[in-house]
Amino acid sequence: MRTRHCTCGAEADVRRETRRTESGREEIVYRVVCPVCGQIGPAIPTEGYDEAGAIAAAVEAWNAMIARVRPLEA
Repeated sequence: MRTRHCTCGAEADVRRETRRTESGREEIVYRVVCPVCGQIGPAIPTEGYDEAGAIAAAVEAWNAMIARVRPLEA
């Protein structure tokens, strides 16, 4: 799956992050981030996914977010 360009026109990157949940445990999440303007996509926890599946879900969430901002762009 191809990651759509950011609204600023830059190519976005998939990043792996670790965050602490409200219960105090650490979880790994994937999200797409623009290195130019800093726009970030939704965080996708790895729970229930393998690594490739979590990356694909993060890219899909990013693409959906960009499609809502630029609906006429194919």
